Amino acid sequence: MTLEEQDYMNVEVIESADVASGIRQMEVSNPDIVILDLHMPNKTGFDFMDIVHKNKRFIKTKVIMLTADDTLDNIFKAGGKGIGAYHFLGKPFNISDLQALVLSLSLPIKT
Repeated sequence: MTLEEQDYMNVEVIESADVASGIRQMEVSNPDIVILDLHMPNKTGFDFMDIVHKNKRFIKTKVIMLTADDTLDNIFKAGGKGIGAYHFLGKPFNISDLQALVLSLSLPIKT
């Protein structure tokens, strides 16, 4: 709701309860940004990333991992999955930080 209610971006939020439904949602909606929890039923956010990396269609999709399990080990493991430290937010998190991160990832890259 926080992302949908701000005034400076047009955001559509789609929720999924687990990895399988999240992948199905991605195939339908082809999102620009995914906000991903590390711990989900049956599979983890890392499993999700493994599936996403196998699909060339999602090569430009940016991922923010938002988790209460923000250990150094998980931050480094996320880096190996293509999620930089800047895209890894620990819970509890500041809503303004999440909004700023989504905004910055949605802006076009200037070359």
